[in-house]
Amino acid sequence: QSGFSLVMNHPACVNEITLSLNNKNPRTKALVLELLAAVCLVRGGHDIILAAFDNFKEVCGEKNRFEKLMEYFRNEDSNIDFMVACMQFINIVVHSVENMNFRVFLQYEFTHLGLDEYLEVGEAALR
Repeated sequence: QSGFSLVMNHPACVNEITLSLNNKNPRTKALVLELLAAVCLVRGGHDIILAAFDNFKEVCGEKNRFEKLMEYFRNEDSNIDFMVACMQFINIVVHSVENMNFRVFLQYEFTHLGLDEYLEVGEAALR
């Protein structure tokens, strides 16, 4: 609990944790996403998470926020733990917002990066 409070009081910590998504180990990436999802659910945490992904975008040279996350999601399809953590994170980021317009905007960010298409292809493959 005290460690979590420290993280919430130091958004730069969350920036560094978010940059750990660049780690090659899918298990590490899954744990990072689980931690970020937990931060997202705490009051004020959602803004911290979005700011951390804005920082990630700038540091990693992304054109769009969440671009690398979606790239990792598409390329780590053999690692179920990572894929589950990724979908849980995306759902929490999108659905923990009360403002419906902002929720739609966040959904569009992921749709624009190909999430819907990827899920439809995956669903068709399971049939």
